Amino acid sequence: MSEFSLDDPSFYEDFLVEAGEHFELIEQNFLTLEESPGDLEILNAIFRSVHTIKGASGFLGLAKVQALAHIGENILDDLRKGRMKVSPEVMEVLFETEDTLKVLVNDVAVNLRKQGAPADPDTSGLIARLEALKGGGKPAAQAQAPAAAPAPARAQGLLIPPGLEGMDIEAVQAAEEALAQGVPVMALKVRLLPEVLGTPFNPLSMISMVDLVGRMIHSSKFMDYLDLDHFNPAELPLGLLLLLTPSETPDSVRKLFDGVKYVTIEYFDLALGAAPEPAAAEAPDAPAAGPVAEARKAQDTGKNVNDTIRVSQVKLDNFMNTVAELIISKTMIAHIVERLEGETLTPGADALVKELRRSSVYLDQVSKEIQASVLGIRMVPVKTIFTKFPRMLRDLAKASGKKIELQMVGEDTEIDKSLIEELSDPLIHLIRNSADHGIEMPDVRAGYGKSETGTVVLRARHEGDSVLVEIEDDGKGINPAVIRSKAVEKGILSAEKAESITDDEAINLIFLPGFSTAKQVTDISGRGVGMDVVKSNVRKLNGSVSVTSSVGRGSIFTIKLPLTLAIIDALLMRSGGQVFALPGTAVEETLLVPKDTLSHLTRRKAINLRGEVLGVTRLSDLLHFKQGTVELSEDEELPVVVVSTGGRRMGVIVDAFLRRQEMVIKPLAPYLASLPGISGASIMGDGGVVLILDPAELLMLAVQEGL
Repeated sequence: MSEFSLDDPSFYEDFLVEAGEHFELIEQNFLTLEESPGDLEILNAIFRSVHTIKGASGFLGLAKVQALAHIGENILDDLRKGRMKVSPEVMEVLFETEDTLKVLVNDVAVNLRKQGAPADPDTSGLIARLEALKGGGKPAAQAQAPAAAPAPARAQGLLIPPGLEGMDIEAVQAAEEALAQGVPVMALKVRLLPEVLGTPFNPLSMISMVDLVGRMIHSSKFMDYLDLDHFNPAELPLGLLLLLTPSETPDSVRKLFDGVKYVTIEYFDLALGAAPEPAAAEAPDAPAAGPVAEARKAQDTGKNVNDTIRVSQVKLDNFMNTVAELIISKTMIAHIVERLEGETLTPGADALVKELRRSSVYLDQVSKEIQASVLGIRMVPVKTIFTKFPRMLRDLAKASGKKIELQMVGEDTEIDKSLIEELSDPLIHLIRNSADHGIEMPDVRAGYGKSETGTVVLRARHEGDSVLVEIEDDGKGINPAVIRSKAVEKGILSAEKAESITDDEAINLIFLPGFSTAKQVTDISGRGVGMDVVKSNVRKLNGSVSVTSSVGRGSIFTIKLPLTLAIIDALLMRSGGQVFALPGTAVEETLLVPKDTLSHLTRRKAINLRGEVLGVTRLSDLLHFKQGTVELSEDEELPVVVVSTGGRRMGVIVDAFLRRQEMVIKPLAPYLASLPGISGASIMGDGGVVLILDPAELLMLAVQEGL
């Protein structure tokens, strides 16, 4: 993994996280650069990200990452200094460089976590193309000019001060170039102390700190020669060399970095033509000052300490599981209190029950606050996943010869991190579907009077306790007549049944397994598995997916998800002698309907709900069980819950409503996971198990069964 091994794997874990963040920024900025080739600010931002990856990988000894990032950095430096022009050819190579860097960084994760064999791509060909591109960016004579005149540059070159004798040639060149432009340069020689071993301190964090007081122009690691005869165990032979052009005063730079523990730092103000003076050596003396000096230094610089920390997903998941168990325990205590309140007790025992009730109410309040806090910690904006789609849609458009623009709305909408990670695949399928099936070719769009450039809108917003993610396109839409014909052709529906369903119900048949209207299979879609995968994955998240469409105008796919996978508010109800839970987000209202007002339309039943005909069916019929169904007399009333999801509504008849209650969702065992209409289970206050219904699946079952 490394030319020299750092025992603490957290160094590499931190590198993986930071590299991932930089890759997101690089990709976004590359896409912006394509639209605005002369934007110097964007080029500088890309350069800083690539430089940070190069510096961090160099410190960790990741030679292949460092080598590729280095040549990429050189190309970017030429672009921002006008020695090369941004062109489609240059952008394609830069995108390929970024993709290869991602693979190399992923190899670090594979090796670190022992997840299999790394890809280990051969980068020699790409580096050669980058070198050729760099050489072709200007006339050959100009390209060779800097190397052809080293002597004059050396006459006014950098005089390396005592303490920096081991500066590598790249560091010297970076300092000379900046100083020649009249920009001040500071050098920080950072040496790690033995106390760093076994601590969470990451030396690479100092690279990010530079942005607070200036701009990084060079970073590299150094490793001193080890003389075993004079080895000092109180000193580590490795460290960092940081060169920066400060935007703050030298005192401000020192004040910031003097607050870093586990290192000693020497500061140098570099200059051309004169020997620079090393700064006051207060940092190297810091270890000898003892704990009191460290405490004083921490207090003096406390205001510069970052107030954010990184916490592993595993710790957050464990915390959430503990909170879930707390909710179950709270429910059990409340159930015990209810049972005691129903018993005839002595006055003394009755007083204890009342005190227990007050404690139970307080526990309920505290547990809700803890639950809200942990959910807030787990919430992340959806832009963390949205940012990958502009690049994907760009590549799809190029591959298909179409012109497609992506618009993103509501990127700051927050959702549980565990949902974010699972939402990627469904969104990929839906966006690919919009690009392939939805958006027409430019000449076809022009013939219909549309703009040649199609639009795909990726939108997110909160709605109650749910998050809605919509993928909208202005393409050709979905023709329900074609869907009906395909459904009959594939034997999914009979001709009579196909004609009896509504257009919306027909369009949503595309989510059935193997259903596809594509006339030919392409590299993008057409195999009839995409929509089924979308539905299956969204169902695993206790969500629903639906589509509305208008022929010639486009389609809108809507994914509805709970804010969190762990805890839901649910309506408990009894049907067929069993208790079921229906997620509160799908409950529109509950009704008591006189039995004699129930209408029969062929196999379907319906009620008149404030002037609107609403189809209803028994839950026991949908789930195919008959035991224990309560038979009502003609003058009795039917409990009906109006279920709404994906823009569709249906009434479900049950035997009785029980109550609303917070429920901790537990996954079903593998042999129960395929049960139709069921998405999970939970534990009741009395220790019993209750099944959680899937509203979208219930609506689909009603359509398929003709109920």
